[in-house]
Formats: sequence, C-alpha cells, structure tokens
Amino acid sequence: MRRRQLTSALVAFLLAGVAMMVLPRYGDTDGWRATFSPALPPPTGSHDVGVRRMRLADQDRRDPWRPDSDRMVMLDVHYPADAGSRPLAHYAVAPALTEFGRLAWAPGEERRLGLLPDEVNWMFRTHSHEWAPPAAGSFPVLVGSPPPGVMRSAYTGVAEELASRGYVVVTVDHPFDAPVVDLYPTRRVIEPTDAVVTVGRLDADTTRVADIEYVTRALSGLDRQVSRVMDLRRIGLFGWTGSDAAQRAHLAGLPGVSGLTDMTGTAEVTDTGRVPLLVLGGSPIDTHRRLPRPGWRAIVTITGASPRSLTDDGVLLAQIARRYPRTEPVVRQDIGEAQPLAYRTVRRALVTFFDHHLNGASTGTIAAESGVSVDLVAP
Repeated sequence: MRRRQLTSALVAFLLAGVAMMVLPRYGDTDGWRATFSPALPPPTGSHDVGVRRMRLADQDRRDPWRPDSDRMVMLDVHYPADAGSRPLAHYAVAPALTEFGRLAWAPGEERRLGLLPDEVNWMFRTHSHEWAPPAAGSFPVLVGSPPPGVMRSAYTGVAEELASRGYVVVTVDHPFDAPVVDLYPTRRVIEPTDAVVTVGRLDADTTRVADIEYVTRALSGLDRQVSRVMDLRRIGLFGWTGSDAAQRAHLAGLPGVSGLTDMTGTAEVTDTGRVPLLVLGGSPIDTHRRLPRPGWRAIVTITGASPRSLTDDGVLLAQIARRYPRTEPVVRQDIGEAQPLAYRTVRRALVTFFDHHLNGASTGTIAAESGVSVDLVAP
C-alpha cells in the first residue's frame, strides 16, 4: 500500500512538471509558445476587488427558449474586498473568461482577425480575487446587462473599476441571448443552438427586462456575505437598458433604482421620469430637450467609437492590433478609431455619473476630452 501511494505521488509530480513545461504562462512567454496576453487596465479606486460567480433560477418563470426549464441567469459579482489580517494574495486572481467562454469566442475570432492558433492567450488575468471577503461598509449596487450577443465578461474591466470605487457590481448573462453561458458550478454550457423554441427579438428583449428585474429583486438574498454590504436603496443599471421607451421606463421604476446608463452605443434618450439617464456613444439630438418630464439626462458622444469599443473588447483588441499589425484593418472595423479614448471615457463617465446620483457627490459634470462631446440637460 505504501509503495502504491508513493508511486501515485511520483506520477502526479511528474505530470505536474510536464504541465508546467507545456502550458503557456500568463503574459508574454518565451517558453513553449510565444503567447501574448492582452491586459485590462487596472482599477483606479482605493478598494481591492473581489469576485464571485453565481447562478439564479427564477422558479416563477419558464424559459421561453426552453419551456421545460425554469429561467436561469448567470452572474459575476464584483465588490470592494478586504481580507483583513490575511494576505489578499491567498485568494486566487480570477481569469478574464471561463474556459467555455474562451472556446466559444476565440477560435472564430482568431480566424477572422488573421491570428494563428495560440498567438493570443485569451485566458489573461484580471485584477479581481475570487471569493475574497467583502470590505466593511454599505455600498450602492450596480446591475450590468450586456447587449444581445455579448457576454457578461465584456464588462469585467468596467466592473472592476466600479468595484474599486466602492460599488457592488452585478453583471448578468442572459442564456440563449449570449454566445455562450456556463452555468456555474455544474459547468453546463448553454448556447443559442440549444434552444428548442425560436424566440423573436421583441420577446427576447421582454425576457431580458424580466431577467434584470428578477436580479434586482434577488439582491438581498444573493450571497450571505456580499448581500449584507449592499445598500439596496441605491441601485444603478448600466449596459443594455431596454430596447424602447416603455422597457426603459419600466426598469427606471424598479424599487431602489436611482440611475441608468445605456452603453449599447445606439440608444436614444427617452423619458425616465426623475431617474437620471446617461447614454454613452449616442448621437446628440434635440428631442431629449423637449421631453415632457425633464429629469437629469446626458448624451456622451465619442468620435470614431463603435458599440464594441464601449466594452472591454475595445481596449483588448486595440492591444492585439498593436502586437500583430496584420489584424489592424479588421480590428478597426470592430472598434473604430477611438481607443484608448473610448474605453477611458466609459469608465470615467460611469464613475462620475453614479458617484453623483447614487453617492451624492457634489458634481455630476462629465469632463470631455478632445474627441468627446457631452450634451447635458439638468433640471
């Protein structure tokens, strides 16, 4: 028995050594393969950042794509973290994407961009520590919904920045309306091709609104540790905020919601009553100045930006284009010509907007650099 245990241990040790020699490391490597890792800009706030993954099942709704199942959503929860007397390094740094997200996203992108296999390590590191203890305090909550066809991981850098500034940030994946969703902890993967019913865009958007509402109502029981540091009187929504005025008005009316930011890059300003609204990437128009109920609202226009440049993809693809110039023409089609300006503007505008309307900061003015315009209406 003793010999068998020793033999097993030796085999495990040798296999681990082989893995260390074969697998590429994070960042630029000069070992088995010269693998380039893009990097998210580090958060600039005073808090360290923790992250937890969670799955919610709404037993009061059936999934329109799979009517035999309850509607489920996957969440990333980023939050201010404090390990106390323990080193925060004891809590692993999270990767940017799950392995399933990488497998669904990278191969097609590599071919389309003109990259060779494994020239880019898509599993780059983030700045968030998995399951680290939350910091003491009472923090506003921000719920982020990516646009159709986009995964929640596209808001990782944005979520880290906001969490470092003192917010609990919940980003949502909408199964069947995202390229791939892995249902932690079972690791079951949902792709649009798994649907048994075809759902039109209008019904899909209605489901997305219901998903966001469900998440906001479930916040108090989301996690024993993190939920108790949430201030549910101060909730903000960002990302996709409805496809029409009625959906956005419904989201603005949810309990605790005190501010909305649309980051789809294509939205127009609509009436949200007294709930402040920020539209990022939109075009300045006169109609929002004539809305019947003039609450605080602003449109931030970034010259040369595209909807994708308002997500993490913008800053990451720009790095890939600099490393591999042959990809630059395709990258430019995807993210425009406004990086890193677009991504920097998104992060600054979100912090300024939510600090003012959820935290009571004295100024809500969004500083505009060259190439950025702000059209503001304030009561």
